[in-house]
This record gives sequence, structure tokens and C-alpha cells, in this order.
Amino acid sequence: MVFASHSFLAFLLILLAVYWLAARHHARWGKPILIVASFIFYGFWIPAYLVLLVASILFNHAIARALMAGPAPQMRRMLTVLGIALNLALIGFYKYAGFVVESLNWTLHTGFDVPDIILPIGISFFTFQQISLLVDAYRGRVQQLRFWDHVLFIAFFPQLIAGPIVRQDEMLPQLAARTDWRLRADYIAIGIALFSFGLFKKSVLIDPFVPYLDLVYDAAAAGDALGFVDGWIAGIGYGFQIYFDFSAYSDMAIGLGFMFGLHLPVNFFSPYKAHSIRDFWRRWHISLSRFLRDYLFIPLGGSRHGMMRTVAALMITMSLGGLWHGAGWTFVIWGMLHGAYLVVNHFWRALVARGRGQASESRQRPRWLRLPLHALSVVVTFLAVSFTWVFFRASDFDAALGLASAMLGFGGWHEVALITRGIVPLFPLYLLIVWFMPNTMELFQASRAALHIEQYRDDRQRPLRPGWLKFELSTRWAAITAAVFICAWFALSNLSPFIYFQF
Repeated sequence: MVFASHSFLAFLLILLAVYWLAARHHARWGKPILIVASFIFYGFWIPAYLVLLVASILFNHAIARALMAGPAPQMRRMLTVLGIALNLALIGFYKYAGFVVESLNWTLHTGFDVPDIILPIGISFFTFQQISLLVDAYRGRVQQLRFWDHVLFIAFFPQLIAGPIVRQDEMLPQLAARTDWRLRADYIAIGIALFSFGLFKKSVLIDPFVPYLDLVYDAAAAGDALGFVDGWIAGIGYGFQIYFDFSAYSDMAIGLGFMFGLHLPVNFFSPYKAHSIRDFWRRWHISLSRFLRDYLFIPLGGSRHGMMRTVAALMITMSLGGLWHGAGWTFVIWGMLHGAYLVVNHFWRALVARGRGQASESRQRPRWLRLPLHALSVVVTFLAVSFTWVFFRASDFDAALGLASAMLGFGGWHEVALITRGIVPLFPLYLLIVWFMPNTMELFQASRAALHIEQYRDDRQRPLRPGWLKFELSTRWAAITAAVFICAWFALSNLSPFIYFQF
């Protein structure tokens, strides 16, 4: 079930009714109901893969409990390596077996049959959560791990399919401390509002216009000659598509979790307002960025062992991050481009720090110059990220290369698709939203629905201006939520699945 679908809305309505009726009679029944509902939700696609999810939970629970029992150091390392290896083997088989065979056939000119394996939905997300749990258990950071808490931590349906990648210290303490699982009217109201805003972003703002955007990618896949305008429409247009798509899912996931009294971490915070590529990755898919930082970049040496080690760690981390998004060389190149951007950013920061220091530089700049320089940094970062999106979206390497060449001016200035009639007139509106309007998490900050929101505020806790933008439990916001939901509901037709569902 896709969140933006009539079937999911029916599922959610039934779940809320059953949950409310059961929990009002016994306050502890909420947890088992959520577990059963999460399994039904996951099994809706391919019921057989529910066995895979359960097996993953059982195996990782056994390893984590063994680590928490305090074995000898050598045994702890062996158990951790075994657990991580088998988790990676699971995701490697289902997600990358076909990619490996195709790469071997292309490189060695062999004719091995490419296995036809259906990817279990959400496997990348719940596997990463399992790995982070094992690493934290190895490091002695898991305070308590009850079996049913572990099950709900992994299988909780709002974050099971496309994140956020939740850490054990964010969810397990909530589950362990909670004894009253009854629904709260204020939490449901806030959750419905967040869900409605997310649904509106997907069903109204972007999905109706995606077919126009697909025209240029179809032309690239067919090998048609592409011009400069085509290339940048493809890059910027897909940048808007994935922005609103993933922002919508993040809002809906947090809203759904909050309906049942559980807080999920903020996962998306106006990434196109970023003034550098480093700032972009602090705002885009935040839970994945911190996973790659804490469990890959830092263990590889981070920035503690000289410039060359840092460059290598950045490139390896981002290349693997690209591969995590998809089993294809286009995704690897996308990750490598972001790695190269981060390397350039790191060199620039080091150069500035060595010369005058960032603080003194900021003091020396005239006040009138700061805003234009910041705006220029935001625009340059946006265009750099937009360039990489064609590798993320294109159907194959040749199509991506054709689009990238067109964006660099090697294909002339002509257009081959009538895409401008469908989506380009909306670009100014999209830019207004992503650059100048507060994001959903800012609007709902007072509700405390999301974890860690205070770490991503740009205004340093200054109140929103104008003040009426701040969400509150009032008749006015109830009417706004109703209007937003109705508009989104009526637009629920022929919507595409969330982009991150495929990862």
C-alpha cells in the first residue's frame, strides 16, 4: 500500500477504529495491534517476503542479545562481524545480484543469465536499522532490548518502507517507557494535519505534472539529440519531483507515527536552501546522511588523518551511498559526483581556515555583501545538485551521459520535447516554495511531532513571521487541514509510487 492511495486511507481508517476500540478497554493493547497492522501493511505487496522480515528480526535480535550479555572481546567482534556480514549478504543478494551479473557480462563479455529477483520493498531501510542496532549493541549503547519492542522498532509501518532510518536510542526508549497506548485526540489532529500536507505535496503539487517531465527522459532513453534547455529542464525538473515526493513521504511518515504517539526523527529540512553541498547533506535524507557518517565515513578515518585520507573516505562513503540508492552505475556516478563536490567543499573550508579563519572572514565582510553572497551560494549549490539528478533519474548510462552533455552545452540550445507546456511554468512556484517559504517541520515545530527538529532550525528559535503560519490546535487550522486533505484526496488518481520505495 502506498500512503497516497485510497487503499491505504481505508487501511488507516480501519486501523484507527480498531486501535481506539481496543486500547480504550486495555491501555496496553496498542502495541500488539500496531505490530499486527505493520505486518499486514508489509505483507500487502508480497506476503512471502513477510517471512524474510520476521527472519531478519529474529536473527538480529539473537545477535544483539548475545552482544548485550557481555561476551569476551574477541567473541563480541566475531558476533558483530557475523551479524553485519549476513545483513549485507541479505541486501546484496536481493538488491545487487542482478547488477553484479550484468557488470560481469559487460566487463568480461560473458553470457551469464541475469537472475530475475523481485526486490523486497524497504529492505535497504530495515537492514540499515538492524546494522545500526548491532553496532550500538557492540559499543554498549543499547540499554534494554525487549523482543516485542525490537519487532515494533523495525516493523513500524510509517517508517518501514522508506525511512527515516531510526536509531535504537530514538525508538526503543519510547517503547520501553510507554504504558498507556491509548490514542490522544491532539496527537491524532496534529498527525492528520502533517499527513494531509504531505499528501497534498505529492498528489497536487508534483505528481500530475510528472508525465511532462518524463518526456525528456524518454527522449534521452531513445537516443534523441538533446539541447541545453532540455538538459536543464530534466535536471531541475526531476530535482523538484524528488524534492516534493520525498518531502511528502517524510511528512506523512512523521504524521502517521505521531497519530499513535510515537516520535520519528526529522528526515528532510529544506535542502534546496543549503548554501553548500555539506549543508545540503545535512538537510537531505538526514537519517541516511548520519548513518553513512557514523557507520562508514568516521570508521574509514573521517577527517582526522590528513587530507588524502579524508578525500578517500568521502569518495568511498558517497560512492557506496549512491550504490545504496540503486543497483546501477548511474547511481554510483551520482554518489561519486556528490563525493567530488564534498571534496571540493572540504578543500575550500580548509583553505579559508588556513588563511583568515571563517569567523574573521565573516566579520570582515560588509553587511550589505553577506546576503548576496549567501544567495549566490544557494543558487550554485542548487544548480550543482540539479546536474547530478540526471544520473539518478536516467534509465541507463547512455541516457544520463546525453543529458549531462546537453547541460554542459554540447548539444546546442534546441528543445526536442514539448515539456515546457506542462511543468516549466510551475518552476517559479516551486522555487518560491523551496527557497522562501518555511517548511512543514517549521510550521509544526511547536507540536514537537518530530525528533531533533531544533537542530535544523535556520532562525535560531526566532518565531515564524508572520505568526499565523505556526500550526496550532485551532478552528482555523482545522479548516485549513480539511481543505488541504480534500484537495489532495480528490487528486488521488494515477499517482506514481514514492521514489524512495524502490530503494
